[in-house]
Amino acid sequence: MNATTLSAGTEGEADKQNTEQRFRLSQRWADNLLRILIVIGLIGVWALIAATSELVPSPGASMSAVWGLFADGSIYRNLNATMSAVGLGFVVATAVGFPTGYIIGRSKFLGDVFDPIIAGAFAIPRVIFFPILLQIFGLGLGAQSAMAALAAVFPIIVSTAAGVRAINPILLKLGRATGASPLQTMSKIVVPAMAPSLMVGIRIGFSIAFINVLIAEFFATRAGLGQMAMLAYGKLDLPTMYGVIMLLVSMALVGNIALWAIERKITDAVN
Repeated sequence: MNATTLSAGTEGEADKQNTEQRFRLSQRWADNLLRILIVIGLIGVWALIAATSELVPSPGASMSAVWGLFADGSIYRNLNATMSAVGLGFVVATAVGFPTGYIIGRSKFLGDVFDPIIAGAFAIPRVIFFPILLQIFGLGLGAQSAMAALAAVFPIIVSTAAGVRAINPILLKLGRATGASPLQTMSKIVVPAMAPSLMVGIRIGFSIAFINVLIAEFFATRAGLGQMAMLAYGKLDLPTMYGVIMLLVSMALVGNIALWAIERKITDAVN
């Protein structure tokens, strides 16, 4: 094989990679455009419903009401309360759920013991524990964060354990054969291999944490966007209620899209 043939083969491979990259980029642009069109379509449906019903404010009126809350500063305390509770609860759930799921996934005995318990606990509505959390933590950030952590920890445990069990045993044997320590095995082999599965659990955990913080704010709290929405409903201030709900939907979407993007990058890196 001469140098010309090697050069032609290299250029052909480079062209193929460039073509694949351009295709993926164009596909992502098309996907993003479709997502934007779906959002615009939903807002359009909302506007049509608002035009035919006095009980549904228009998107413009709802956005104006939320803008007014930002302008007078009344929303910031509630926004900070919701974001702090979701963030703290989510971090605690991840810090507890990942090592717990890793240990359970690595041990057949612990898996046999705890898998049925975790599956059963996962099916219990976490809201029934909120009165207990209120008794322990009182009104405020503590009870809301605990509610979020209690809700989010189970999907993280389950996804982590499943990811560990799905790792190719040959990789673990290779690690032992090379004399890797347990910490090296976890950081160099286990975590990269199970990262996509872990990110799925983290994304689900974030969504569930967000939902349960809002549920807690509906029942009993000192501050929060959920409380703002309920107070607006009680006053029949429908533009504010719809606007706050629209803000909550936007926050949940942004958080999930960010985690989804991280998951995509990790998956591409692993593959």
